[in-house]
Amino acid sequence: MSVINLKTPCETASKYLLPSMRALIAKKLIEKYKFTQQNAALRLGMTQSAMSKYLGEKRGAVLEVGDEIDKLADDVATRLYEGKMTQEEFVVQLCNICMKYRKDESICRKK
Repeated sequence: MSVINLKTPCETASKYLLPSMRALIAKKLIEKYKFTQQNAALRLGMTQSAMSKYLGEKRGAVLEVGDEIDKLADDVATRLYEGKMTQEEFVVQLCNICMKYRKDESICRKK
């Protein structure tokens, strides 16, 4: 009997989607808005060391995101740059992005 390896959308999102989103937003802050790694890390609530791993694609470089998700990430980066988003609002926005992505049931089949 073979074992079926299905993960819940939340498991997959926490392992793949959220790190990918953090990496994408971090890159936008640094490349588009010229943040230092330290300043971008502070805005995203992480250490500079974690930021370095995201930028070096040692974290968060697993998923390709579509245009809709990329636009949402760009909006988040812009609002963080403009100081119009708190860390609490950032967390809520990540949850919103995650919910949009999870509507695609294929996320359950990620290994």
